[in-house]
Amino acid sequence: MIAVISHPSCVGFNIDCETMLKGGFAVITAFVLFIGSVLLLLSAVFGRRMGYLVLAVSFFGWMILLSSLWTFGFYSQGLTTPTNLGPRGTEPAWVVEAAGASPKATYPEFAKYPNQPWEVPGTNETIQASVQSVTSSVQAFLTDQANEKINKGPFEDGAFKTTDFNVTDIRFAPAGDVSLSAAHAYYVGGGPVVTLFLRHDSGSVPRYSWMFFIGSVVGLALHVPLLDRAEKKRKDILTGGTAPPWYGPA
Repeated sequence: MIAVISHPSCVGFNIDCETMLKGGFAVITAFVLFIGSVLLLLSAVFGRRMGYLVLAVSFFGWMILLSSLWTFGFYSQGLTTPTNLGPRGTEPAWVVEAAGASPKATYPEFAKYPNQPWEVPGTNETIQASVQSVTSSVQAFLTDQANEKINKGPFEDGAFKTTDFNVTDIRFAPAGDVSLSAAHAYYVGGGPVVTLFLRHDSGSVPRYSWMFFIGSVVGLALHVPLLDRAEKKRKDILTGGTAPPWYGPA
């Protein structure tokens, strides 16, 4: 029996933790180098607090423009500009729910496979695209499982490839608002037939675009009043008030 092996992923994200850490370190480094250098110059001219507020308002204003283009398109590439142009979340995909000689039926419909309500896929292009997608998901899943068992990476010599597995008897069935699929698969070099149950995940493609857009709006809304207040204090000082003690730009 082939068990479902889940790769370690960071909580709340369908991303490998090692990849998440490397990406986070790259982003922090970029902030320190590019934004930190601008903050240093602004602080030398306006002081630490005023320099930070000028930078924050400028940064969040720019991010609102950029993330709004990601989220809504706004015809930035012509009349047919698509949306979700920025960082993309999880793409729609078929996800393996269970696999094995007698896998557990996580949905009641799985227990009835391959009989009704399971339907043989038709020949129109949309259905055939779904068949191909299910085939690719099953082959990728079995390839990962096989390589896990022999402790090999996907590009190492002797590693299994997706073409090493044949997928047959693909069926589809609805389960309320969820689309289900099931199939049989086997290793071309010989071995038992494995039954796989899959669920279609609609994904969350616009997740990060919306996160950047909403975060930028909130950031700007918080910093604009602070900048206005700091600018009024600075005006009072320039027109006869007393400046605070100077402690240097940093």
